[in-house]
Amino acid sequence: MSGIENQILQDIYRASSEGGFLTMRDLELNTSLSEWNLRPHLEDLKEASLIVEHPEGFQVAPKGRHFYKSNWG
Repeated sequence: MSGIENQILQDIYRASSEGGFLTMRDLELNTSLSEWNLRPHLEDLKEASLIVEHPEGFQVAPKGRHFYKSNWG
């Protein structure tokens, strides 16, 4: 997992750990990257079942929660 993917996962975890969502706009502001640059990383995280995308934004998937806690928890 790349450094930017680690940052994205951490940002989404913090925002969604209590049931909230992190929007694409928030990710753009947090990372200083455009949606166009973020999308490939988000797709990789989704394919790895670490995050889930909803119309409201992004949340960490159960596998992502376990990954986060085992690495940074």
